Amino acid sequence: MKNKSKKNRNLRSRKALWGYVFLLPWFIMFCVFYAYPLFYGIFVSFTDYSLKSMNFIGLANYRNMFGDYAFWRSLVGMLAYCAIVIPLRTFIPLLIANTLKPHGRAVNTMTKLFIYLPSVTCATALVITWKYMFAPGTGMASMLIRNLGFGDISLLDRAAYSIPILSLLIVFSNIGANVIIYCSALDAVPETYYEAADIDGASERNKFYKITIPLIRPTIIYVLVTSTIASLQIFVIPQLMTGGGPNFTSSSLLMLIYNSAFIQFRFGYASAIGVILFLITAAFAVVQFRVTQRRDTIEY
Repeated sequence: MKNKSKKNRNLRSRKALWGYVFLLPWFIMFCVFYAYPLFYGIFVSFTDYSLKSMNFIGLANYRNMFGDYAFWRSLVGMLAYCAIVIPLRTFIPLLIANTLKPHGRAVNTMTKLFIYLPSVTCATALVITWKYMFAPGTGMASMLIRNLGFGDISLLDRAAYSIPILSLLIVFSNIGANVIIYCSALDAVPETYYEAADIDGASERNKFYKITIPLIRPTIIYVLVTSTIASLQIFVIPQLMTGGGPNFTSSSLLMLIYNSAFIQFRFGYASAIGVILFLITAAFAVVQFRVTQRRDTIEY
C-alpha cells in the first residue's frame, strides 16, 4: 500500500514537472515580448530618448505633455471616437444577430458573410473609397449636400463632421466579428425559454429584454470591453483619411504617439503618452467590469 501511494506521488510529481517544462517557453515569450517592452517603455518615458542620445530627465515629459495642446486635443478626439464607436460596435451587432436568429441557415450564412466581408477588406481600400465619397466638390456626399442647398462643405475638415464620419467607417469595417460572436451566443440559448415565453404570450421585445440579454450577458460584457479597448487604440482609418487634421481635431492619442515617435523622433515623449494611454485603457476596463459585475449567475 505504501509503495502504491509513493508511486502515485512520484507520478504526480512527474506530471507537475512536465507541466512546468511546457509552461517555461510561454513564460519566456511573455517576458520577452510583453513584460520587457512594457517596463522598458515606462523607463523610456522618463528620458529624452532620441536617435542621438538618451538622458534621464524625470517627469519632464509628463509635464510637457499635460501642457501640450496636441495632447489634450487628441485626448478629446479619442473620447469622441469612443462615445460613438463603443455603443454602435456593441449594440448594432446584437440587434443584427437577434434579427438573424429566426431565419434559416442559408440566410444566416450569406448575411454573416456579407457583413463580415469589410473586416477582411484592406483598410486602405475602404479609406480610398470614402475619400472619393467625401472629396470636396466632386465627392458623392459633397454633391448631395450642395444639391440640398448647403453649399460646398468640406466635411472632413471640420471636427463636428469628420469624427462622426470616421467613426461610422470604423464601425462599418469592424462590425462583422461582433455579429458572429453574438450569433454564436444566441445559438447556445435553449429554445425552451422562448417556447415558455410564447405560451405566456410575451412579445418579441419582452423576450429580447427578459431572456436574450440576461442569458448572453457575459458575451455582451466581452464585446463591450474589447470594443472599448479597440476604440481607445483607433489609428489606421483616421491616419489615412485626415492625418489627424486639421489642427489635431480628428486625432487620437495613438496617432499622437506615432507622430511623436516616428516623425518627430521624440521617443521619450511618445512613451510617456503611451503610459497615459495604458492607464486610461486599464481604468476603462476596470470600471466596466465593476459596473457590469453581478454576483448572481444564470445557468442553463
